[in-house]
Amino acid sequence: MDKTINGESVNDIYLGLCNICDYGQNIDLLNAYEKTIFITQELENEVNNGGFFQFFDNSSGQFAYKIVQAFSIIGAVKTAEICAKAVGAFKHKLPTDWEERRALLDKIEDEGVASILEACDNAFYECEEDLESLNAEYIRNNIEHFNFSILDI
Repeated sequence: MDKTINGESVNDIYLGLCNICDYGQNIDLLNAYEKTIFITQELENEVNNGGFFQFFDNSSGQFAYKIVQAFSIIGAVKTAEICAKAVGAFKHKLPTDWEERRALLDKIEDEGVASILEACDNAFYECEEDLESLNAEYIRNNIEHFNFSILDI
């Protein structure tokens, strides 16, 4: 499956979206289609770099309750299931505010969340869904909804 869109990689498009929305700080500058790609790439980058805990602990954690839907939209059913388990590991609703979320994360180490997130990390790393291809296909199928020129990235 072709992983490029007009010669650009999914990561290049993600970086273009990062520039538009200031790495998620102004997420409302993106439409629903762009947000889907931004959120899936945020999760994938964070988990591949430091696991689900890193995703929740960083600013990307503000999108915790959107990751399942985003992966479902692109057709990554197994990844959506893994994300649902990761989000479900928390007994408390995770705040979207970064400082509040980090304070909560500091307090929950004793609740067994770390072991659940570690299992989710392992499942994510072993998952055979080709997220890059799924994102590329989603972008190609919805290119008219992307509000920037792919060639200007």
